[in-house]
Amino acid sequence: MSKPSYNFIDATFYFFKVFGARPLSVAWIAVWQIILYAAFAALILYGFWPLIDLVISYGGKGEPSDAEAIQAVMQGVGFYSLGTIGLLITALMMQGAWLRLLTRNEVAGGIPLRFGADELRLLLVNIVMGLLIFAGYIVTVLLYAAVNAGLMASGEGGGVALQALANTLLTIVLVVGWILFALGMAPAPGLTVRQRGVKIFQGFSAAGGVMGWMFLSYLVLILVAIIGYVVLSVIQQGFIMIGGAELIGALIQIEDGSDPEVFMNALMQALQNPLFWVMAGIAIVLQMIFEMFVHGCWHGVGAYVAVRHDGGFPPETPLEAPADSVGQAPSEG
Repeated sequence: MSKPSYNFIDATFYFFKVFGARPLSVAWIAVWQIILYAAFAALILYGFWPLIDLVISYGGKGEPSDAEAIQAVMQGVGFYSLGTIGLLITALMMQGAWLRLLTRNEVAGGIPLRFGADELRLLLVNIVMGLLIFAGYIVTVLLYAAVNAGLMASGEGGGVALQALANTLLTIVLVVGWILFALGMAPAPGLTVRQRGVKIFQGFSAAGGVMGWMFLSYLVLILVAIIGYVVLSVIQQGFIMIGGAELIGALIQIEDGSDPEVFMNALMQALQNPLFWVMAGIAIVLQMIFEMFVHGCWHGVGAYVAVRHDGGFPPETPLEAPADSVGQAPSEG
């Protein structure tokens, strides 16, 4: 099967291309992602609230005892444990939902999140990739240990300079190796969903010949994400300053050496102010939307390579039948 050529713009911003083609589908998945993440994050916060409330109750005058802290933590252990498990399951379901859209152009009907065959295969792929990363980390540590131990045992001239050179060369080799490994594994989740089978090392075949372009695509996305995080941070700080003006003033007083109780009083006032929660909510939603696009773009490169390796999407054919399929028209006269 012939592969389409690697289009750098389409690959780098593949998620935005899909968003332009199916904006309602992307928005529908995003809505459920925000709902579930917010719900489980709130559950974790609720679980930790007894501890937070205990710390606030001291108002900067001392600290709670270990027994009090443990009791407060144990009160909510079930809630934040459930919330953490929920976030992990949601992350897997979201990965499946996004990759179905990116690689198969499919969105499940109704609630777009599922925990079915796609998700189970992705879970296996993620576990294997995690184990491979852990094994690679062990090999990396052993290589550094072996090289440095060998240099010290050899007792050759050069000393520190030779050891520094050897470590520098080894670092370069390992960084290149890790990059090639990451690029080869990047299409694996997309291939797994695209072909409905566990595909791990097939990612290297999909990425073959285009790893350099993939690296540039990811590099561009990293730069875009950094710029986006800076801009988003400024916007979020603006919302928080609007909602917690008293809190900002108390922080300034704390830096000037004022009584910490001033800050705690301001914190309590801020927590009781509906405007603070509205502004904080807006800031959190903006963060979630931005991270959704970042993660979507990051998945997009691997998904693009997977679709490209699989021959691409079939072109849309016009809804008309060829003339020969119904016979030639009878002649006149």
